[in-house]
Amino acid sequence: MAIIGNLPGERLAGIAADTFHKVQHGIITLDEWAAFNQRKNPFEFERNEHGHIIVSVTGLDLTGAQEIERLLAAGFRVSDWAKSCFLSPKPNGYDTKHRLVASQSYKIALMPTKEIEIAADRTTENLRNRGPELYGYGKPLGGIIPRIRERVSNTQMKEMGFYYIAAPHDPIEDSDGGPHVLRADRFVDGLWVRASFVRPGDQWGVGGAFAFLVPASVPLAPAT
Repeated sequence: MAIIGNLPGERLAGIAADTFHKVQHGIITLDEWAAFNQRKNPFEFERNEHGHIIVSVTGLDLTGAQEIERLLAAGFRVSDWAKSCFLSPKPNGYDTKHRLVASQSYKIALMPTKEIEIAADRTTENLRNRGPELYGYGKPLGGIIPRIRERVSNTQMKEMGFYYIAAPHDPIEDSDGGPHVLRADRFVDGLWVRASFVRPGDQWGVGGAFAFLVPASVPLAPAT
């Protein structure tokens, strides 16, 4: 783990801003705070044998409405499509299918979309299948995205090389009936939770990651 005092000024400033944002809004973990007090970078992540970044989060059993309220109160931004997914009353809606188990620890592997080099092949179906078939990862629930958004700052996403982190969960129908998946996005105007319309053949940008569950950490999302 890097010593904070040895980091370049710009990176140190970003880590300090991330830390104080989390302290201000009460979303910093005890491990992160302890590391910061020891002058260590609290936001470094481990990598697995595949070179994928591993993020650990703790589940909160919140309704979609509670997720929106929590995210906005902490200074995050939530797109209209994401709000529609969180509030969806459909049988595959957030409240019915995508809430995490309270206090359950979830390990999440971030698979870069750039692993599929040819743009025409970088489709929802191919990326969604690559995680389980090549690496043995499990399908996540949509509830991991709010926790990833709280855990991973824009500074960290920049260091990771990601503009977005999307979860290949079972799609949620929004108010118009379109299938969407939730994602965390890095923009200059803030830290966003958004939703993407998904069909099997839709292509994804090269600068992102798909977030899968590490199977040994939690029960996998049920097959549908």
